[in-house]
Amino acid sequence: MDLFQFDIDERGYLKKRESSDLEYKENFHRGDETLKYIKTLVGMANNKGGKIVFGVQDSPHIPIGMNNTKFSDMDPRELDNQIRQNFAPSIEWSMDSVVFDGKTFGVLTVKEAENKPVVCCRGKNQILREGAIYYRYRGETKEIGYPELRKLLDTEREKERILWISHIQKIATIGPANVEMLDVLKGELTVNERRVIIDKDLISKIKFIREGHFVEKYGEGSPALKLVGDVEGVDLKAVPALNPNDIYVLLTSDLQKELCLNRYEIAAIIHANQIKGKAKWHMAINNGKVTVHKYTEDLLDVLKRKLKKPEFLANCVEIYGNYMKETKKTPSRRRKTKK
Repeated sequence: MDLFQFDIDERGYLKKRESSDLEYKENFHRGDETLKYIKTLVGMANNKGGKIVFGVQDSPHIPIGMNNTKFSDMDPRELDNQIRQNFAPSIEWSMDSVVFDGKTFGVLTVKEAENKPVVCCRGKNQILREGAIYYRYRGETKEIGYPELRKLLDTEREKERILWISHIQKIATIGPANVEMLDVLKGELTVNERRVIIDKDLISKIKFIREGHFVEKYGEGSPALKLVGDVEGVDLKAVPALNPNDIYVLLTSDLQKELCLNRYEIAAIIHANQIKGKAKWHMAINNGKVTVHKYTEDLLDVLKRKLKKPEFLANCVEIYGNYMKETKKTPSRRRKTKK
């Protein structure tokens, strides 16, 4: 794991200064300070990634170690929940304790976001502003300026353009007549003008290796996408387009009934796990007058497994309860969580 390297000069000062990818803190604190750490992590993710190192004296930067246990006592799941509640899309981060010269330091590391910008989806305590895009500048995190936002959006657009060009080049190389398409959500493999329907149990077992080589001679080869497993399907020459209702077969009330939960508990699970908006599990279907939320049977299986752990439901209820309080929403009816 790429952790922070303590590079000290002859005076005992850290050689690395705070920058767009590095920030120092003397100690880890809870409450509003945690929101500021999250804000910094997201700002770094919107730039090139980075680290927050706890246990470093400010001005001059001397590694003194943390003098409390709040970092080690912090449950990473709690911090992750706060990130997911306040920002989207998700970021990839880690939380590690390291020892240097007999002293303990904390390191929060975040990777550059794959999908930018990461946006604040709700305001909190006058630290986070709904709709804001935070960006890490040299030594500070603040709302992104126009030049950086323009560059970020142009970069994302260029990535998409390059991806399309790559796909088109591959199709041109292979030949349009030899290209088939696999929809892993619906379980459909398009073969010429026909569709092969792959059983949903098999679809979940298909694994893709995005980096690898097919080698004819030692040391030669090119990146390949490898499909592992025997795929057998039913060749249907005239299969009508699948109706979303055939994929998303469960209503919220069905989930509630199958899982033996009350309305508050199922709402808490859906909110805490950000199920709405995830196409593999959820779809909002508009029938003209109202929007109906429907779910896949796969989601039901996932939740059944998760509910085997007693802390799962309790954590979801706690997250949802905090959200309701902070947004000043009042549920129509709340029942006690089953023990």
